[in-house]
Amino acid sequence: MGFWKLVFWVAAAFNFAVGLPMLLAPEAMLGVLGQPVPDDLLMTRLASLLIVVLGIGYGMVARDPAANRPVLWLGVLGKAPIPLLVWISGGAAALSSSAFILSLGDLAFAALFLLFLLTHRRPTVA
Repeated sequence: MGFWKLVFWVAAAFNFAVGLPMLLAPEAMLGVLGQPVPDDLLMTRLASLLIVVLGIGYGMVARDPAANRPVLWLGVLGKAPIPLLVWISGGAAALSSSAFILSLGDLAFAALFLLFLLTHRRPTVA
């Protein structure tokens, strides 16, 4: 398996590892991350569902990077601002939180996705 396919499979697994527990047991996952549990978990579950769906997209990219590369733009746009959003929501205390540390993984994936997109351009049809 090539390096890039491995990156995309790991990204898919990362999203499933975060999204599925948050979707199925949000109170427990928020507790692990040291985050408060809101009274209404609808937004948490909706965000978790989107995380899982994007994980499916990264799996599609891993299977066929050339055909599914546009999915990675969603990953860049969705993952890059996550550390900033976590910091905004928690201030300076957020910088040492589990949620912020986990969000740095999103930033790393966003950088890898962008690197792939910029260095593996789709061939033009003559």
